[in-house]
Amino acid sequence: MLPVRVLMIQQMERENQLRQLREEHRRLRDISDPFSLPDIHFIHLYRVNKDLVNHLFQELRQYMDIAYRTSRVNYQQRILIALRFYATGNYQRGVGQEYLLAVSQPIVSRAVEEVSRILVLHFSNNWIQFPNAERRNSIKRIFFEYCGVPGVAGAVDCTHVNILAPTQEEHAYINWKGYHSINVQLICDEDLNISNVNARFPGSCHDAYIWRQSAIRNILEQSYLNGEQNTWLLGDSGYPQEPWLMTPNLGVLPNTPGDRYNQGHARGRNCIERTNGVLKTRFRCILGERGLRYSPEKAASIISACCILHNMCIRARIPLEENVEEDPNGQINIDEPPPDPAALDVGRAVRNAMINRYFNN
Repeated sequence: MLPVRVLMIQQMERENQLRQLREEHRRLRDISDPFSLPDIHFIHLYRVNKDLVNHLFQELRQYMDIAYRTSRVNYQQRILIALRFYATGNYQRGVGQEYLLAVSQPIVSRAVEEVSRILVLHFSNNWIQFPNAERRNSIKRIFFEYCGVPGVAGAVDCTHVNILAPTQEEHAYINWKGYHSINVQLICDEDLNISNVNARFPGSCHDAYIWRQSAIRNILEQSYLNGEQNTWLLGDSGYPQEPWLMTPNLGVLPNTPGDRYNQGHARGRNCIERTNGVLKTRFRCILGERGLRYSPEKAASIISACCILHNMCIRARIPLEENVEEDPNGQINIDEPPPDPAALDVGRAVRNAMINRYFNN
């Protein structure tokens, strides 16, 4: 056993090395200026432009904690740290070691959690909104001009986001591909703007089950019962046919009204496929290359924060230089739960009436 004096000397040396490392991190942060980078390089690093980052500085500042005392990481740097993590999906230590940020892994973790929490708590309602009746009418016109299907207020689909195996209810998060995930329901419009995100369900839950628990389904059902009977979303064949949710008409012959409807349906529903691709290509932390190494609750917060930032980028028309990657985590439609028979019968009748009126020629 080493003498106590030797152990004390070793401990002092370690503390001195850590102090020197923190001082070096502070020096690097103080001399680095991400805003001096060319605009294209800045967007490549953070996925948002300088104007949007300055906007985030102003809007998030009032909700953020004071600078961390031990490292003096100010709120601007913490926002940039979170944005860089969202953009790369890199390990926290790797994000922290970048010369523009120069922070420790715990600081990265705290910054990501803090920024995600603030975005979700204070900005979700402003940036992720299901369209009201007036906006729905505008969306319907655009969809009809594009794909020929009337009454479309958006498209719905689910995508899996890879997460670390949770400590509780671990089995519930194993999806049909055999890895742990959250099955995230997204609804979008023709501009790839996300109008609803639901990241509360584990990977074992089927798309149709999540839809049946969705607040948006309740809204559309109530609107239908109140007389708005020409409004629906587009979903794939994994969803039940309902009066407020149009799915493909399976088993139809080529060059028939049902086939023409299916073609228009596929064109209209393509927006949700592109939304999933753009979202995950822009914010690679949810692409699944490494998975979110957080609890399901914190992972859901990060996913929702990325959706909010996605809408900000869409609104600001920030370009995405990379080729949009196909979503590798779509749902195979197996063992879906049985639909509501009454809604299914009425839904088929509504779909058939629409096909006969708009796709007979």
